Amino acid sequence: MLSSPNPEAEAFGTPDNWRRTTPGSKARSVSGVDCSQGGEGLVYRFPCPGAGVKFMKVYTDSPPFAAAFLPSEVAGGLVPSAGAGPEVHPLLKGVFGNTDTLHSARWRDAFFPHLLLSEFSLGSQYDHLIELARSEAGLPNGVVCLAGSGSGFHGFKGRSWAAVPGNLHLAVHLTPNQPIDRFGVAFTILAALSVADALNQIAGLEGSARIKWVNDILLGEAKVGGILAYTQSQGATVTSAVLGIGVNVETTPSVEPTPFVPRVSSIRDFLPEDGPDVRGTALGKVLKALEENYRTLLKDGVSPLLERYRENSMVVGEDVTICTDASDQTQEILAEGRVLALGENLELVMEDRSEPILGGRLVMGRRLPEIEARATGTGE
Repeated sequence: MLSSPNPEAEAFGTPDNWRRTTPGSKARSVSGVDCSQGGEGLVYRFPCPGAGVKFMKVYTDSPPFAAAFLPSEVAGGLVPSAGAGPEVHPLLKGVFGNTDTLHSARWRDAFFPHLLLSEFSLGSQYDHLIELARSEAGLPNGVVCLAGSGSGFHGFKGRSWAAVPGNLHLAVHLTPNQPIDRFGVAFTILAALSVADALNQIAGLEGSARIKWVNDILLGEAKVGGILAYTQSQGATVTSAVLGIGVNVETTPSVEPTPFVPRVSSIRDFLPEDGPDVRGTALGKVLKALEENYRTLLKDGVSPLLERYRENSMVVGEDVTICTDASDQTQEILAEGRVLALGENLELVMEDRSEPILGGRLVMGRRLPEIEARATGTGE
């Protein structure tokens, strides 16, 4: 990833009541800037949207690690796992490798059926969920993977993402199985808005989180998170979506500054240094915000979420510089000026420019000389 719960079988009946990716679905990636304790061995199923979920099934390869994210009653209920249903086992095998030493528990009153917490991930869990979603076996709905750290994680366009211990690295799989207007940007909006909502609900951060076009989350002037989104569709029906979410919670990674990301920070930098660990708080609030916003998306479409994305945007009304989406040393300037609005597909409507900006990398402020110097190697 930037590197990205479970009801009992009896509660929801036959397989007709649960959903997974439809094999053969048309794949379309829309991540980033592109705008165009219960009985083990049960077959766990996820109900259709709105049916409700009573339990999330939690799996982990490290109970001490998982305890940092889980409510105490859930962490205290972790016991050696006796197995999983056939639709979940390939997922567990792919995420954990060895499933013989897993521990599991149930988390009551949860929206998502499956939560997998791995202390270290050798590779992007976001990519892994996409691969499974595209496979013939598919993936069950409502899968949440959390990695404590890992290697091979990435952001948009494959840019490296420092996945260090102390932070939140999530991959989430959803199966809407319904038409969703403008789904090419709908899930980018869903993920970015949900992270901003979650951070703004953490005590001490209220109202501080903003969205920098199109998929960065900032506190003040510092980037603390980013998102990715991928969808599969059959015609107008979205059959599968994978969200990648990275949030720096307790640790600020060491990242070389660029004009596009001049400063990286973490939630801890904005809270008392001796305060309690907030990884569990952050996870709970992100999942809750995702649940609420996803329900809105399914019921009312993307428009209500788009309006709130706009309200949380830090670029509208500001001067910006837009560059081509190339490697850091080869950018060309696409536009400079004030952003008047965000369009229906997140395109930038800019002052004194007849055509909107559909994609690119954004720098806050008018930074033409600095970027030109960087591109030509004449800057400091």
